Amino acid sequence: MRKKNKLYIVTLSLLFLLGFSNCFLFKQKYNEKLLTEGKIGSGTGELRWETIDYLPTGPTSFGINKRKEIFILDFLNSRVVKLDKNGNFVESFTQEKNRRLMDIAFDKNDNIYIEYMSGDIGIYDTDMILKHTLDLKRLVPPITPTITPLEVTSRNTILLANPKINKDNEIIEVDTNGNILGTTDKRRGYIVTKGEYYIQEKTEGGSSIYNNKHKQILSIRKLKVNDSQPEIVGIDSLHNIYLKAGVKGLMKDRIIKISPKGRIMADFPIKYSSGHTDVCRTTRVSKDGKVYILDDLDEKFQIWEYSP
Repeated sequence: MRKKNKLYIVTLSLLFLLGFSNCFLFKQKYNEKLLTEGKIGSGTGELRWETIDYLPTGPTSFGINKRKEIFILDFLNSRVVKLDKNGNFVESFTQEKNRRLMDIAFDKNDNIYIEYMSGDIGIYDTDMILKHTLDLKRLVPPITPTITPLEVTSRNTILLANPKINKDNEIIEVDTNGNILGTTDKRRGYIVTKGEYYIQEKTEGGSSIYNNKHKQILSIRKLKVNDSQPEIVGIDSLHNIYLKAGVKGLMKDRIIKISPKGRIMADFPIKYSSGHTDVCRTTRVSKDGKVYILDDLDEKFQIWEYSP
């Protein structure tokens, strides 16, 4: 009987230590892998980067569907470049030159949504055949890559941010026919991703992460970031949130993975060329929690994959 009690106590102790370690001590380690490397230019399978008005300019965004295929918005070449899950070139889809591609997203059926600077969204099937176009200029101002990320929810509805200078912002939800379903989260200084989380910047300089029920998850001060505001770059299928933030005191970026309850699950540095992080939306998270980085270096473009 004593042996059974002893074994029971030992088992409980091990379970407690395992849970304690998981919650408070150990963070997930992410492995870095160069998924693909290609030439910079306008040829087949190439992506174009240039310095325009002293700013580095390249692909404005990219996305990853459920099949791990990668779609890159090659802004300067006015085309969408498709790679397979291993980073190999598959094909490209040329767009009209006056169609400035800004952002890309996928719905639960892997239909492709592309946001244009003109203020409309093209909805394509999985083979990039246009189904129809939504004219959303009446809902949002002209789109820029830094303030109006395109998001498609699990309900196949579209979320659009309508930022206003010195006023409350709003999130507009529309269906695939362009009908407004509602406007929510009228707040100042926030970033919204997937309609689940946002960052609110308070007047005294502090910031916190909230969920869509306005419940505080985590104070930004605990992340020990530099002076820049962290950016929400993705959410996985388990509703973990991924932030891109600066490394305190260094000119580097890092990814911070946070659970839905606010526990820091991972914190690791990522590769970036200086200056490009503020110009191109080049960090994405797949549903299984892998992080992808698109950048250029020494006349080549690179896609890095970080996996737990």
